[in-house]
Amino acid sequence: MTWALLTEVYDRMEAEMIKTSLTAEGIPAELFQESIGYSSIPVSFGPFGQVQIFVPKENLAAAKTWLDAYQSGKLAD
Repeated sequence: MTWALLTEVYDRMEAEMIKTSLTAEGIPAELFQESIGYSSIPVSFGPFGQVQIFVPKENLAAAKTWLDAYQSGKLAD
């Protein structure tokens, strides 16, 4: 399976919610963050606060569609 970068966020909780939502939609997702960003003293700025969200390449289009709806607030309806 080849993974593709879907998006980057600076909030681990938001990244976890996106991952959970994508998984519920049947789209596998994985998070990547530098180890210092997810320590006992969370870093939420700069490259160490960045969380990258990856999905399988074959699911990238569906994941982008979901992400666009999420970011525009259309999922709340």
